[in-house]
Amino acid sequence: MPTTEPDLTASRYGRRRQGLSRRTWTVIAVVGVTLGVIATWIVAQQQTKDSFQADVVAFDVLSDHQTSVTLRVFHSSGKPAECDVAAQAQDRTYVGEKTIPIPRTAKGDTAVSDVITTERRAVTAIIVDCRLTG
Repeated sequence: MPTTEPDLTASRYGRRRQGLSRRTWTVIAVVGVTLGVIATWIVAQQQTKDSFQADVVAFDVLSDHQTSVTLRVFHSSGKPAECDVAAQAQDRTYVGEKTIPIPRTAKGDTAVSDVITTERRAVTAIIVDCRLTG
C-alpha cells in the first residue's frame, strides 16, 4: 500500500486558493476597456452634435421694474431654442425671470434682446438654463 507524504508546505502556509485564471482576467479587462471607449465615444458624439453656448452680453436697468437683457447664443444645430434668464437684486435674489425664445438660425450665432419685468430694482441678469426646443 503506497503511503503519501504529508504536504508540509500546505500545512505550514495554507493551501493556495483557486482564483480566476489569467485568461479570464484578460477577457474581463478587454471587455471593460471596450465598454469604456464606447461610452466615451457616445458622450462625445452627443456633446458635439448639439453644442450650445449662451452668454449675457449686455443688460440695462430701465427702471425699478424693468431690465433689458441681450443674449448672444451659439448653437451648431440651427434648431430653435429657449433660455431662462433671471434678473437679480443686490442681495442676489431673483427679482424677475423670463423664458426668452431663440429663433432658428442657419449660421448658428445669434443675438436676442428682451425686457424682464422685475418686482424691484435689479442689478444684473444671468442665464439660468438653455435648451433646444425643436
